[in-house]
Amino acid sequence: MPSSSSHSAIVEPKTQWLEVILLWVAGVSAAMQFAKFSISFDTLLNHYQTSATLTGASLSAVGLVGLVFGVSAGMIASRVGYLKVLVGALLLGGVLSFIQSFLPPFNLLFITRMLEGLSQLGVVVAAPTLIAKLSAPQHRSLTMGIWGTFFGVAFAVCGWLGKRILDQQGLSTLFLSHGMLITTIGVVLFFILRKNPVLDLVPVAENQGGFFAQMIRIYRNPRALLPGFVFLFYTFTLVSVLTYVPGLTGDASQNKWMFVLLPLISTSGTFLAGAIAQYWMRPQRVALMAYVGLAISALVLSMLNDVPVLFGLVVCIMVLFLGMIPGSSLAMIPALARNPSEQAQGYGLLAQFGNLGATLGPPTFATALAAFGLSGLVVLVLCVCCFGIVFSLLAGRLNTVS
Repeated sequence: MPSSSSHSAIVEPKTQWLEVILLWVAGVSAAMQFAKFSISFDTLLNHYQTSATLTGASLSAVGLVGLVFGVSAGMIASRVGYLKVLVGALLLGGVLSFIQSFLPPFNLLFITRMLEGLSQLGVVVAAPTLIAKLSAPQHRSLTMGIWGTFFGVAFAVCGWLGKRILDQQGLSTLFLSHGMLITTIGVVLFFILRKNPVLDLVPVAENQGGFFAQMIRIYRNPRALLPGFVFLFYTFTLVSVLTYVPGLTGDASQNKWMFVLLPLISTSGTFLAGAIAQYWMRPQRVALMAYVGLAISALVLSMLNDVPVLFGLVVCIMVLFLGMIPGSSLAMIPALARNPSEQAQGYGLLAQFGNLGATLGPPTFATALAAFGLSGLVVLVLCVCCFGIVFSLLAGRLNTVS
């Protein structure tokens, strides 16, 4: 193993930025599997004449697969090979988008959405593992911060360009455009990375016992588990804050710009966290700082309900701290993991816990808001911060892998 380390040091002197950016684009194209249905929700309702519940289920079906199979994906990727899983997942996503472009019967459309969940999961497990391997140690937290922006960027691009395609060309062209994008990036990555000498050194895990025995071992590994727990309370909170908080100001014009601005602020926070974790402090401390900042801004928010401008400003600060949490969580995984297999397991758990948080968070926040108003939301955010702080502190006790 020492000789492998020294060999790695020879062939990986610097960050391969082109490859890192292409892998990030792959992540953006995978996240568009969520975003394309989000922006076309009303159009889908009109075309298929189904209930909002069924159409909503087709939107969330992608995340449901990640909730169930997150850890399994990390195990499969470490055995089959990360590049194979990545390219296979992207090409599968392309085929499914092409099928959707024919606007098939709703039952078939729903099946394609379930399969897109496998595609999306393959990308979010394999791509960051490859990014970490293609990044020099002095840039790894920074590249993880860049990677962490893929979800917000996908929604921003779909909200701008995708909405224009939908309005001018229709649903079929929207899905066809996505199919062309995700297929193209899959083919490009295959030809660019298949002979990359750095990736030749990424070991594929050998058989380490039965499936369930491996799963138990992963869940008992704090290096893979704790970044996922830190991430869980972010996804539990973010969607709810972006959805419900702007409407609490009572100012219609302010609500409109907050819906546009807040996702961009969240994405900026993710990149900022990666930069801070790279140059100033360990990612565990960045997560701790983000949760403390979130708690303080939530307390301040509870006192400003009658001042719309200040309320909006504090919400922006709150979302900036929220956005820093995924950047620090993603940076934690390569910092703590002792090998690429452990990294893939960490990203699998991150996907699983992230989908769990996104599933449980909105109804919980909606209930708290309905029962107690703004104070209910603030108390819930403070509870979330308590858990986030505890898991950030526990992660901080682990030794960072150099």
